[in-house]
Amino acid sequence: MILLADSGSTKTDWLLLKEGKEYLRLQTRGFNPYFIDTSLVYDTLIKEFTGKFDLSLIKEVNFYGSGCRFESKQAVINNALKQLFLKAETTVESDLLGAARALHGRGRGIAGILGTGSNACLYDGTNVVETNFSVGYIFGDEGSGATLGRIFLSLYLKNKVPSEIAETFEKMYTYTKEEILTHVYKKPNPNSFLAKFTRFLKQQIKHPFIEDIVVNSFDDYFREQVSNFTGYKEIPFSCVGSVAHNFQEQLEKAANRHGITLGRTLILPMEGLVEFHLNNLIVE
Repeated sequence: MILLADSGSTKTDWLLLKEGKEYLRLQTRGFNPYFIDTSLVYDTLIKEFTGKFDLSLIKEVNFYGSGCRFESKQAVINNALKQLFLKAETTVESDLLGAARALHGRGRGIAGILGTGSNACLYDGTNVVETNFSVGYIFGDEGSGATLGRIFLSLYLKNKVPSEIAETFEKMYTYTKEEILTHVYKKPNPNSFLAKFTRFLKQQIKHPFIEDIVVNSFDDYFREQVSNFTGYKEIPFSCVGSVAHNFQEQLEKAANRHGITLGRTLILPMEGLVEFHLNNLIVE
């Protein structure tokens, strides 16, 4: 059996393949090695997996996660996986490589991620060959859910949002302005808090004020991240993530500004990863 994992800072989606077919899906908390340690990964997974399936039957584990670009960070996750799956070959890779494999398979292309955070890479069909140094939601993450939420809330807190949008927002959410500041500056995971307001932006996307926020942030994304790559206008661009999926029309508008043709978008990379790894078995 093969176990696949797609992990962000908020949640991890797990899919177990048995004889080339989906056998079981599970979801756990996210495991970003910049914020957790090996013991937390192990303790969480032994609790979540025990009784769900026989860990000794797993022959291969492929984990793709945010924060897993460097070997030292990959080891935080992999050391826990090795303790759990004693008979399995375990690998930990970055979410960027996972996105690239899910979107382009073994073909060349640019893979984007637009979820709570954002990133992009140039993929040669085997490896990520060009990427950006991720600076997080404070310094970067253009186009991400956290950035969209931050931009909107900043305007709302400064009373720069149209009255009809502000009134609708206040009916949907009960946060006072002081509570918003507390969540952002004093509580854990402020990026996830900010990103959850993309739900409101999606509901109000037909309003020109909201659409401008979204399209302009995507414009920043293409300018600051995607346009860094060699030959970016001639290479297929596809994107994964809830923000890319939910704002596909606005993403395409911004892409067109930069001479980029938007390919497919996936809300989650798992579908593409299943296809990639099953094809890999056939090739081998």
